[in-house]
Amino acid sequence: MLFEPYIGIRYLLSKKNQKLLSLITWISILGVVVGVMALCVVISGFSGFQESFREKILGNNAPLILFRFSDDIEDYQALVETIESVEGVKAAAPFVYSEVLAQSETGRSAGIVVYGVDPKKIIKVTDLEKDMIDGHVLDLESTNEQPLQYPKMILGKDLADSELIAFRGMFVDLVSPKGDVTPFGLGPRVKRFEVGGLFQSGMYEYDSKSAYINLTEAQKFFGKLGKVKGVQISVDDADDAYDVAKSIQAKVGSDYYVRHWMELNQDLFAAFQTEKKLSFIVLAMIILVASFNIIGTLTLLVMTKSKEIAILKAMGATKWSIQKIFMISGTVIGLIGTFFGILSGLIVCYLLKYHFQFKLNAGVYQMDHLPIIIDPIEVLLIGCCALLICFVATIYPAYRAASIEPSEGLRYE
Repeated sequence: MLFEPYIGIRYLLSKKNQKLLSLITWISILGVVVGVMALCVVISGFSGFQESFREKILGNNAPLILFRFSDDIEDYQALVETIESVEGVKAAAPFVYSEVLAQSETGRSAGIVVYGVDPKKIIKVTDLEKDMIDGHVLDLESTNEQPLQYPKMILGKDLADSELIAFRGMFVDLVSPKGDVTPFGLGPRVKRFEVGGLFQSGMYEYDSKSAYINLTEAQKFFGKLGKVKGVQISVDDADDAYDVAKSIQAKVGSDYYVRHWMELNQDLFAAFQTEKKLSFIVLAMIILVASFNIIGTLTLLVMTKSKEIAILKAMGATKWSIQKIFMISGTVIGLIGTFFGILSGLIVCYLLKYHFQFKLNAGVYQMDHLPIIIDPIEVLLIGCCALLICFVATIYPAYRAASIEPSEGLRYE
């Protein structure tokens, strides 16, 4: 057995009790534990936010959306067939949308965004059917055998509960900004819809402002017969959406442009990355402060072990061997602190995820609880950074120990 690791570990043990670490060593370890634990929890929280937003955005909107440069899309049925023939495309769904005023039977009103969609197609490109908590998306359809007296609409849960106070079976009047011409001038266009279902995506922005109606009814109501605003496109793999977008663009020509979901939300995800990096730097300062405790521990150790160091040198130990002894001592502190820091961080993340969910204001954070996602690569990175900081902290005390001359260490013995 090499003597450097043996002596390095022995030096960390208290003189009075060989089984207990000294108080100052415990303080050093505790500092590393707290820093690593905080980093694990905070970074897992940011990863959870980012992934949760990604899932919810892709659940409410397709990865790709096609628009026409000049105006609305007219021959959209043929366009949808062309898009669906592209390799990597799963499905395509035309849509229209407009901001309208909604008023319920209870007299409550709110400005909302109404989307006109094909029920059979929209469930292939979004998670709308999965998000339904009352009713089904296909309820928006009207058949010749069973025509609807009032066309159905689907409301976001927060919109129905908080804004309109409307429930399934109740009626909601929509007022379009593009009115009809009457003998008395331009009047508002009003149409009554029956609430056929409620959805809850988990994002307050959608759940409090969005409603869905049948595409044909929307085209009539918005004055866009035979036209759509765009086409939502789902792909086999969202990570390949850029390549699929290029293929679609080449197929449909220059009159159209395809927007990627990351382009539509690039500011949001850029902000996430910036906050994540800044949080990592700030919380790494806790480990840096703990490293000063390690420096203090090893410096004090050098002062109290000067006689032993002198004896080792007199017996032929090299400066590098002396340095390794104290580097190993400091690294052991870092290893213990990092191990228990990661362990405690994972335990806290587990508790926050499954047992003690941290509640959030959905109106501010777009979700009602703190999402936690543990990324093994990020945990490994945190551990490596903590060990590196602790190792760097050992350099000065180790150098100081190696500089002790045998004659100085044994002068008063």
